[in-house]
Amino acid sequence: MGSGLQRLSFDTSGVNALANSPDCAVLLAGIRSGYFTRLTLPSVAEPLATSDPVRRNKLFDVLNALRLNGECLKAHDWILTQLVQNHAKNTGVKWDSQDIRFAECEIGIARREFSENDSEAERKFAAETEEQFTTTFADTRPLFEAAFQGGTERPTSADELLTHLSGVGGGFWIMAANLYERAAGIRPTEEQIRAFVANECPPFFALMLGLVHAEFEWSIIEKPTSKDKRVGKTDLFCAIYLPYCDLYITDDDEQRRCLTGIAATAKLSVEILSFADFSGRLMPLSHLTASA
Repeated sequence: MGSGLQRLSFDTSGVNALANSPDCAVLLAGIRSGYFTRLTLPSVAEPLATSDPVRRNKLFDVLNALRLNGECLKAHDWILTQLVQNHAKNTGVKWDSQDIRFAECEIGIARREFSENDSEAERKFAAETEEQFTTTFADTRPLFEAAFQGGTERPTSADELLTHLSGVGGGFWIMAANLYERAAGIRPTEEQIRAFVANECPPFFALMLGLVHAEFEWSIIEKPTSKDKRVGKTDLFCAIYLPYCDLYITDDDEQRRCLTGIAATAKLSVEILSFADFSGRLMPLSHLTASA
């Protein structure tokens, strides 16, 4: 990574906004000179799933330009598994020294090695995983509703839900231990998982907080908003990347709200910015061009 450069990541909505901007070329030049871009796997996979080949190529032009002074990062599940296994095996490799670069993805972007079949397969995979995500929380909602009707107090926010779940023997630590055990093959004690989450692995903590936000918005809140206004699987997966960047750009208001809350609770230094705020910071007079 270039010395002194801030680490910059984009959500897919941010990549789309950049591609749509009339100042795209100027902004890309500024990004290359002032930032080290870390492309998360979702920010590559979702453009790959774009069915319109013309639009897909335009998005990959932007991704390739961002890649020139940056790198791609591995998938969230690969990162999670490595972090947990390193801890379980006491390898001495800390979360911030783990190599998470995905060089094969960088080559694929540069050479445009992704085919129409790859695009179709990614669309199918995305639909299947989205269905699994929504079904998981839909199945648990009746259980929570029964508890609330029985007198259990209903949390009114994700932060309040976290408080309810994080007491001694609480569900937060059980969920965390389940994730840990799935990756490492051994189950930590509550004391061990508390130390791992709170003190030793911010990416794991951020992912867990994403789960809490998803649980609240899909299973707990009394009057759920429309599905497109709730935490989605991409919001959840992207949380693990927050400790690995200094700026995270999204043009999705709901995702920005969710990730900002996660970063605050986890005490992460990352800034979550809208594309408009980021482009205004990078090029202060860009709004004049956009309104001309």
